[in-house]
Amino acid sequence: MKIAHAPILKRLLLAALGFSLTLTARAYDLHMESSWEKPVTQPQRFGISPFFGYRFGGGVEDLNTGTDYDFDDGPAYGLTFDYAPPNSEIRLELLWSRQETGINFRGDNGLGKVDVTIDVFQFGGIAEFGTPRFREYISIHLGATHFSSDGFGDDTRFSFGAGVGVKAFLTKNLYLRADVRGFGTVVEAEGSFIFYNGVTVASFSGSSLWQGQVSAGLGITF
Repeated sequence: MKIAHAPILKRLLLAALGFSLTLTARAYDLHMESSWEKPVTQPQRFGISPFFGYRFGGGVEDLNTGTDYDFDDGPAYGLTFDYAPPNSEIRLELLWSRQETGINFRGDNGLGKVDVTIDVFQFGGIAEFGTPRFREYISIHLGATHFSSDGFGDDTRFSFGAGVGVKAFLTKNLYLRADVRGFGTVVEAEGSFIFYNGVTVASFSGSSLWQGQVSAGLGITF
């Protein structure tokens, strides 16, 4: 990501975070009578929602020295497609979320900053509660997380996710959306990830990698 775009990204990020917190607070101020009692029946079949937010957490380890290196926290963006079967109280959702991050090796193994792209591809379901106009929701997803670093290797692992959020419908088909998600990726310490000059520089540590994400976006149903 170009350094010249950093001020713009920071402003967009702060706006997304502020919007997310505002919507969440608004949900509690409304004191929805049916909240969390019974899922809302879905009248619209299809939906699409681009989003922008912030992702944090995760990292790798030098297997020779035991040194830990964290992924840089930063902006994330993506898209969701969803579908509600007829007379369903659950929406099926396909999620893609990307974080363009990096790892600072601080000169270890002759490396400095290595750019890493983390793509999450998951499929799951959403249950919405509240009123037709303002809804809270929970989601669960399964899929894969792909890690790629130009010239330093790549890897794909099984992952899962869960989240909570709110939707505020401006019209029957247009809504604002904000949520908080957690992504868990199943990894193995012996699995290599970052390579340099044919040598494994760093790998995932432990059995799982965790990241959190807060995001906001605009959605359309039809």
